[in-house]
Amino acid sequence: MKRLYLPHPNDWNIGGMERFYARMARRGWQLKKRGAFFSRFARKEPEDVCYRVELVSTPRSDAPLQLPPEQIQLYEECGWQYVTGRGLVHLFRAPTGSGDPELYDDPRQQADTLQGLRREARFQLGGVCVQMLVYLLLAVLNEHYQPAWLWLTLVQAPSLLPLACILLGGLLANALHRVVRLGRQYRRMRRGKPLDRRPPWGWRVILAGLWAAGAVCVGLFVWQAAGTRTLAPELSQVGPCLVLEQLGETGTLTSLPVQGESRSGIRVTPLPGGGRWWHGQEVRESGSRQVSMFQDVYELNSPEAARRLGPLLTEAATFADGMEPVTVDGLDWAACGTLEAVAVQGCRAAYITLIVPTQTLEEQRQVLVQALETLAAHWTATPEL
Repeated sequence: MKRLYLPHPNDWNIGGMERFYARMARRGWQLKKRGAFFSRFARKEPEDVCYRVELVSTPRSDAPLQLPPEQIQLYEECGWQYVTGRGLVHLFRAPTGSGDPELYDDPRQQADTLQGLRREARFQLGGVCVQMLVYLLLAVLNEHYQPAWLWLTLVQAPSLLPLACILLGGLLANALHRVVRLGRQYRRMRRGKPLDRRPPWGWRVILAGLWAAGAVCVGLFVWQAAGTRTLAPELSQVGPCLVLEQLGETGTLTSLPVQGESRSGIRVTPLPGGGRWWHGQEVRESGSRQVSMFQDVYELNSPEAARRLGPLLTEAATFADGMEPVTVDGLDWAACGTLEAVAVQGCRAAYITLIVPTQTLEEQRQVLVQALETLAAHWTATPEL
C-alpha cells in the first residue's frame, strides 16, 4: 500500500483544512492519520467526499483532548464516518451530496468549540513575541556586540539578514493572523452566522509575498555560494589583495596551528551589482619566524559605498580603540592600529590584520603603515572592476 506524507493546513483555517482533505480524496489519497505536522494518506480509488472538522470543547485546561465516544457515535448515526484526530482537531467525512446533516444546526453552539484554538493561538503569539524579545535583548546586552557587524553582514552576505527577518516576521504575522481570524470567526458564530469556509485570499497574498521574498534571498545565497572560488596566495592571481611576498616575506607557505588546519588561501565571493569580496589568510614560516596576514578586500559598485564601508571596518576591528586615521599617498582614506589597518581607494575598501615579529608596538605599527603604502601602489597598478 502506497503512503504519502504531506504537511496539513493550519488548525485555525478550518475551511482550508476541509477542502484540502477533500481534494486529496478526489486524487485518490485517503486520509489515514493526522500527526503533529504531517498528514498520512493511503492510496485508494478516487472518491468524492466532504470532510468536516470537529473541535474538542475543553471547559477546563486539564480536560482530555478527545471526543466523547457518545458524540462520535451520534455523528456516525447521522451518516458521518470518524476518520482521525489529534489534539483539538478531529475529522469526519461523508459522501458528497449524501444529504447527511451538518454537525451543527446552531452556529452559537459550535462557537464554544473554538475556545480551545483561541487559547492555543494566543499562547503561540505570546511565545513568538517573547522569543523575538529575547533575541533582541541578547544582541543588545552582548558586550562584544557591534552594530557595524550587521552592516558588514549585509555587504558580505546580503541575503542572510533579510531572510532571517522574513522568517521571524512570517512567524509573527502568522501567529497574529491566527488570533485575529479565530476571534473574527468566534464573534461571527456567536451572532448566529455559520462558519466562514471561504479561503482567506488576503492572507494568501501576504504568504505568497513572503515566500517570493524568501525565495529571492535563498536564490541570492545560492548564487553567491556557487560563484565562490578559492585561490592560492600568489601575486599572479590575487587581484586587489596583498600577499606577504610583496612585503618581503618569502618563507614557506603553511597553515595556522589550529583545529582543522586553517589553510592559507584567498576566497573570492561575488556581490550583487558586480562587486566582489576577497577574504584571505596567509601564513609563512622561515625558521622560527612566522608571519601571518588576514584580509578582507571589497570591490563595490561605487566610491561612495567604499567610503561608507571604511569607517564600518574600523568600528568592527578587534582592537578598534587603537585605530587612528593616517595619511597614505594613493589612498582616499586609511586608519591604522597596532595589528590592524583599513584602507579605501575608489571603489575598494580593505581590512588587514598583519602579525609580524617585532620588538615594540611602534615597530609593528610602522610595518602596518608600510603595508598600506604597498597596498596603495598595488591598487593603483591593478585596474578596478
